[in-house]
Amino acid sequence: MVLPWLGSCLHLLLLAATASAMLAAAADVGGCTPGKCGDLTVSIPFGLVSGSEENQCAQLGFQVHCIDHVPYLGYYERDVGLRILDIFVHNGSLLVSDVHKLGDFDLSGDGSRCHVPTANTATKVAHPFSISPLNQNLVFYNCTKPLAPRTARRAGLVDTACRNNTFVRAGGWYNESGGIGGGYDLEGCSAMAVTVLGATTGEVNASDYQQLISGGFLLTWQPPPTADGSGEFSR
Repeated sequence: MVLPWLGSCLHLLLLAATASAMLAAAADVGGCTPGKCGDLTVSIPFGLVSGSEENQCAQLGFQVHCIDHVPYLGYYERDVGLRILDIFVHNGSLLVSDVHKLGDFDLSGDGSRCHVPTANTATKVAHPFSISPLNQNLVFYNCTKPLAPRTARRAGLVDTACRNNTFVRAGGWYNESGGIGGGYDLEGCSAMAVTVLGATTGEVNASDYQQLISGGFLLTWQPPPTADGSGEFSR
C-alpha cells in the first residue's frame, strides 16, 4: 500500500521528469543559442558551421562559415566569397560584400593583375536569397581603345585604378536596369554590372566604386511560415 503523501511525492517527481524532458526536447528543436563570428551575432534562421559539420539550427541555405573571425555566407559553395557585413532578421535581409570583386583591383607588383570585374555578383545569389531592389548598379567597361573625351563625359565615365581604357559609371537602380542593357552599352567596350547598396537617395558617385563595393549590397529572403501562418520567425 502506497501512503498518500508518498503517492503525491511520486506524482510530483513524475511531473518534474516529464517537464524536464519536454524542456530538453524544446531546447533541441527551438532553443538554438546565437553564436558569434567576429563582431557579428549569428542567430536563427542562420547558424555557424565548421567545414562539413552540420548545424541543425541553421535552416537550409543559411549556413555561415566563420573563417579567421570573418563570417561568410556558405550556402552551396563555401568559397562563394560573399562576406556577411550585417544581418537584419527582423525584416529578412542581410548586407554582404563580394570580396573577390575588391581583389580585381590589385595594383601590387607591376599592376598587371588589375582588371575590372568580369562576372556579375548576381550569379552568386541563389535560393533562398534575392537581390533587393534597393540596390544600385555600377557599370564597368573594358574598352579596346581610348574613348573620346566627349564620349566619356557624356556617359559619366570615371577611370578605374587599373587605367588601361577601363572605366566605371553609375548604372541606376537594380530593379530598373537589372544589369546591362538599359542603355549602358558603349561601342568597342565590354560591360559588366556590379551591385552595390549605395545611398538611399539614389545618388552614387562612381569615383567611390571601391568603397561602394566594400560597403556591400542587400539580399533579402522570405521567412518560412510558422504554425500561426504569420511568416515571422519564432523567438
